[in-house]
Amino acid sequence: MQGWTYARARLWTGVSGVGTFVVLAATALVMGWIPGLFEGVGSTLGEQGLALFTGLLMAGVVALPFDIAGGYAFPKKFGRPHPGAAAFALGWLRGVSILAALSTLSGLALLSAGRAGGRPLALVVFALLCAAWIALQEPVARLVGGLRRVDSDGAAIVLKGQDPAFSGGFAGLSFKPVVSDRWVRELAPADLKLLLQRRRSILSTGAWGRTLAAAILWNVTGLGLASLLPGAGFANLAAVVTTAVGFTLWTFVGLLVLPTPSRQATLDADSLVANDTAAQDQLGAVVQRLDLLQDDEPERSAGLESVFHPIPSVGNRHRALREGGRGRPSMWHLARTALYMSHAGLSLLPRAVHCNAGRPELWVYLPSDG
Repeated sequence: MQGWTYARARLWTGVSGVGTFVVLAATALVMGWIPGLFEGVGSTLGEQGLALFTGLLMAGVVALPFDIAGGYAFPKKFGRPHPGAAAFALGWLRGVSILAALSTLSGLALLSAGRAGGRPLALVVFALLCAAWIALQEPVARLVGGLRRVDSDGAAIVLKGQDPAFSGGFAGLSFKPVVSDRWVRELAPADLKLLLQRRRSILSTGAWGRTLAAAILWNVTGLGLASLLPGAGFANLAAVVTTAVGFTLWTFVGLLVLPTPSRQATLDADSLVANDTAAQDQLGAVVQRLDLLQDDEPERSAGLESVFHPIPSVGNRHRALREGGRGRPSMWHLARTALYMSHAGLSLLPRAVHCNAGRPELWVYLPSDG
């Protein structure tokens, strides 16, 4: 049995946190608790928004033990970079409050659309909300995680923070790469150039655009199914919350099925920039360096990876590079993009998973593969 490593401690923190919310969501639906929780809430959007915001903050309190473990206790125990207790508390409170406020706005938009046009209009609005969360991803990341933009030129947007695992992604609908200032400071210029070339290749092949379309479709399908549950829908606040709780269970299904195409896409994206032995060796070394900045788990069992990890291990990426001959990625970073996007449907899981539990800098841009 593998020893109790930092990566394994984080994994079981995520499993415990996600499991807690899944059990609570399923129990709330089966027991019919949700309508009673919103009895007496006024009919104005302001009153309903306050009730929804309060409920989301209470969900944050439920997640607090797992956030403390993932963002403070385990990093401290294993000698990883971590904030002080006061800085952790302030960062956590800021991130939870901002995400709760933004999700409340999404919930009110769904409620208003449902009252105006029923389920069809609500689902159209939800698709637009998913796109809006992506369009605003970079400024939302700065607000939630306290990240600071330190550079933005033709090549990339550089964000500065404290968490070494921050890896960025793309900025909204401009599709400009977003990277960590740690990469700029600590990676060799040739290695940073290779990572940016990989991001540009993901764009040029259309993989990122297909990911966004698939993630929106996945989430709209899930919210639509959740809205068919008993007591669910968009006609009133209790119905919207019931839909959101059901959607949380759909998000959990995504945690189980979407990592498989995401892992394949990582290997395919690697092959886009590793077309000779020198490039393969260079990318392999960079991948290993980035893994050290994240959870430092270069090898893991096939079973563990297939269930819990949307990014292949360093060892599997090295082996795939040596094999060569992979195709273009059909999508890229689908599992974690769909998970972030599920904030639009008030899912309780986007910041409970092992890669970002307790780490506000990673709540918006979840760790990527480079």
